[in-house]
Amino acid sequence: MALASTRALAALKSLEKAGLSAWIVGSLARGTFAVHSDVDFLVDCSPEAEDVAFRILESEMRDFPFHFIPSSDLDEMKKTSMMKEAVGASSIRAYACQAD
Repeated sequence: MALASTRALAALKSLEKAGLSAWIVGSLARGTFAVHSDVDFLVDCSPEAEDVAFRILESEMRDFPFHFIPSSDLDEMKKTSMMKEAVGASSIRAYACQAD
């Protein structure tokens, strides 16, 4: 979980520098991350910015599996549901520190 948390934190920071808001959802956000899990990113971006967001994630996550979920692909109900479990950089930083 430490490697996933460290890379996810770097990805969130890079997305933020690019002016994009993003959160971790899924197993890492719920604290149920396991050996074969991927990191799920919910990214608030326009369809035009999706390529940039994906390239940032790809660069930061390297060979670590991840799932890119652009908010523009979700209806409001699904986005609201995902945001209930979403965590940002401060929560990921805490996970990374706990695992050290």
